Amino acid sequence: MTIRMQRLTDRSKREHLLRWLTIALLLAPATLLQGREIVIKDRQSGAAIGHLSTIQAGRYEFIPLSAFAEAIKIPGAINSSRKQFILQIPHNPVVVHAINPFVRVGTEWRQMPIAALILDGEYYAPAVYFLDIIRDALPFRLDYLSGEATILITRSRMGVGGIQIDDMQNGTLIRIALSQPINASNLFLSETNGWLYADLYGGNIGDFSTDAARKNTRTIDRISTIQLSRDTARLGFRLLKKVKEREVKVIASPPEIQISLRTHEEVPAALLDELEREREKWKIDLIVIDPGHGGRDPGALGSSGTREKDFTLKIAREIKRIIERDLKIRVLMTRDSDKFIPLVDRGKIANRAGGKLFISIHADSNPKKGLRGHTVYFMGPAKTEEARRVAQFENSVIKFEDSNSKYANLSETAFILAANAQNSYNKESEEFAAILDREMRSRQQADGFGVRQAGFYVLHGTSMPNILLETAFISNASDEKLLGTRGFHMNVAEAVCESIRQFRDHYENAL
Repeated sequence: MTIRMQRLTDRSKREHLLRWLTIALLLAPATLLQGREIVIKDRQSGAAIGHLSTIQAGRYEFIPLSAFAEAIKIPGAINSSRKQFILQIPHNPVVVHAINPFVRVGTEWRQMPIAALILDGEYYAPAVYFLDIIRDALPFRLDYLSGEATILITRSRMGVGGIQIDDMQNGTLIRIALSQPINASNLFLSETNGWLYADLYGGNIGDFSTDAARKNTRTIDRISTIQLSRDTARLGFRLLKKVKEREVKVIASPPEIQISLRTHEEVPAALLDELEREREKWKIDLIVIDPGHGGRDPGALGSSGTREKDFTLKIAREIKRIIERDLKIRVLMTRDSDKFIPLVDRGKIANRAGGKLFISIHADSNPKKGLRGHTVYFMGPAKTEEARRVAQFENSVIKFEDSNSKYANLSETAFILAANAQNSYNKESEEFAAILDREMRSRQQADGFGVRQAGFYVLHGTSMPNILLETAFISNASDEKLLGTRGFHMNVAEAVCESIRQFRDHYENAL
C-alpha cells in the first residue's frame, strides 16, 4: 500500500510539473508583468463604466474576467474543480478553460492561441482573442480599440415596432418588426400551457396595437406583450390549435423575426388527393452517389502510393449494391469508372435525373498522421480551420478542369447565401448528416470528427439534401489499410444504407 501511494504521489508531482512546464514553454521567454489599464466606456454617453488592470505575458495581454463581467453587467461564475470561468450570457453562455485554449460559446467551440491564466484566484484571458470570440454572443455591440486601451459598449435597445400575423395554407406566419437587426442568440422561444412565448434579450416593447395583428387569424386567439426586465421583452401568443412544427428566421433587412407555425388542419378530400399526387413526386426514390475525384484527378495519396479516387469508387459501388438490395431504391452514380467529371457537372447530373439525396464519397488527408476516423459535411460557411482546409483541398479539383471561371464567384459569402436560399434542403442535409455520423460511429474503430459544414463546390447547386462523407484518413497508415479492405467498404455501405432508411422514414412521414 505504501509503495502504491508513493507511486501515485510521484505521478501527481510529475503531472503537476509537466503542466507548469507547458505553460512556461508557451510563455517563454516571457515573465508575468503588470500591464496597463483599459477603460470600458459607454459609446453613447462617453462615460467610463469600468476599468481593467491587465497583465502582460510575452506578446499576450490578458484581461481579468471577473472585473470584465462586472463592468458589462453580465454575471460571471467560477467552477474551481473544472478550472472554468463562465460568462452567463442568457441562452448563450461562454465557458473559458484555464487548462486548455478552448472556449465554448453556446454549443460551439472556439480556440485561442493560449489558455487562460489563473492568478490569485482571478481568471485572465488573452484580450484580443477572447473579445473577438465572444463579440457575436453578446446582447450588445463591443469594439476593442487596443491602441487606445479602450473597450466601447453600445447598448442601443432594440425596439419592437409591431406584429403581423397571416394565415397560410399550411399554418401561420408571425412577423415581428424590429427597430434594428438582432442576433439569433438574443431570441429564445418557449411553449407552455397553450402559449407560445418569444423572449427578446435587449428588446424594448414599443407603442403599437396588437388588435390588428390577431384579426382574422385561425391559430392565435390573443397576444400579450410585457417588459420582463429592462433588457428583456416578452411577446406571448395564445394558440387555438396544437402546433406540429415551428421554424424561426431572423431577417436583417428590413429587421424582423419570422415565426412559421405548422398546425393540424382539416383538409378537403380533393386537396388531399392533390397533396398525395404531389407527395409521390417528393418520395425518396432515387439516391445519387458521387465517388470523389477520378481520371486525371487522383485525389489524396496514401503513404504507400494508394489513390483516393480508387477507394471512393469501390466504396460507392458497394453502397449502390446494398441500397438496391436492402431498400429497393434506385441508385445513380455520377461516375462508374475511372473518369474525370468537373465538380459543377456532378450536381447537374443529380438534378437532371431528379435525385432526392446526394452523397459524395471521399477519403480525408491531413499532415497530422495520427488523425483517424470519418467526418460528415453539409454545405455552408466553414466554422473551423480544419473544415475550411478540407473544403479547400476538395475544391482544388478545379485545377484539373478545362476552365474554372464558373467558380469565380463562389466565395464564403456565396456559400452563406446558397445555404439560406436552400434553407429547407440545408436543414434536411444537416439532419441526414447527424444520422450518418451516428451510424458510422457504431461501425468504425475510430470515433471520427462528427458533423461539420464547409463550402464544397460539389454540393453547391444540388437541388436536394446533400452531404459529403470523408470515410477515413488515407494519410493515416491504419485507416489506409482499412480503405483497401472489402469489410470496411461494406461497413460504410451499411452505415449509409441504414441512415437513408431512417431519414426516408422520418422525411416521408413528414410529407
